Amino acid sequence: MRLPKSVQEIAEVIGHEKALWLVRQLPPCGKRDRRRNIYVPKPKNLTTNHKLVELLGWSDAMAMCEAIGPKTLQPSLQYYDRALDNREILTLKDKGYELSQIARLKGCSEKWVQNVISARDMHRAGYDALVIAHALRISVLAIGCILDIDVPETSEPVKRNPPTKPPSPQFDLGF
Repeated sequence: MRLPKSVQEIAEVIGHEKALWLVRQLPPCGKRDRRRNIYVPKPKNLTTNHKLVELLGWSDAMAMCEAIGPKTLQPSLQYYDRALDNREILTLKDKGYELSQIARLKGCSEKWVQNVISARDMHRAGYDALVIAHALRISVLAIGCILDIDVPETSEPVKRNPPTKPPSPQFDLGF
């Protein structure tokens, strides 16, 4: 399963599970609860009392400094965690709950519940994750997390802008 780009950069250095753990340990920063922030210094500037060393230990912190530093990272798991939470919709549906019951329990709309269930059904029918994402207007990363499948990395948005209108013809009014 692919991680958000902001977390993937960390995971490539210290591993998937440690990256998830690290981001969840970071305190909120600024006015928004979802914002996390950590500075990765140059390797020569890493000290034993740096936040990275406190959280990861010296060897993993040094590995991050060598691979990433100096850089301020703002990793986010907000949408990733929401997608993981949506897996429970599938579990509840398998247990026999109705759409309205699931929506009430999860605090979401019946349409969202139907989209998540449809995504699983389309995947079982053999549709590609990108096709499912465009059909249901759910991000490809969310599809991957909800269905626990590997998805391709894409920079194309799920919700495309409509095509632009051609310019209106100009008529000579004879002035």
